[in-house]
Amino acid sequence: MLEPSTVVKRSTQQVACNLNDEVALLHLDSALYFGLQGVGAQIWSGLEGPRSIADICNGVVREFDVTPEACRDDVIKFLASLQEAGLIEVVDPLVN
Repeated sequence: MLEPSTVVKRSTQQVACNLNDEVALLHLDSALYFGLQGVGAQIWSGLEGPRSIADICNGVVREFDVTPEACRDDVIKFLASLQEAGLIEVVDPLVN
């Protein structure tokens, strides 16, 4: 289960490119394409390196008109769907 303290990063099993205001993602193992725009594209751009969900939410709250509580719930759901699709992974806190 993802929590605000969970650190996530982009999976190595994906490639992504920016197309105007949208991000196109390809999962290499499944060959499935995904498109992100708006908040989703901003979150993806922020995942260039490992980040905690709390840090991601702070950035979203600064850029968009959303309460911290609603943001946290929505970001966790969004990241869980990316994790399920194999596009992100949780960073093991015991590995440097």
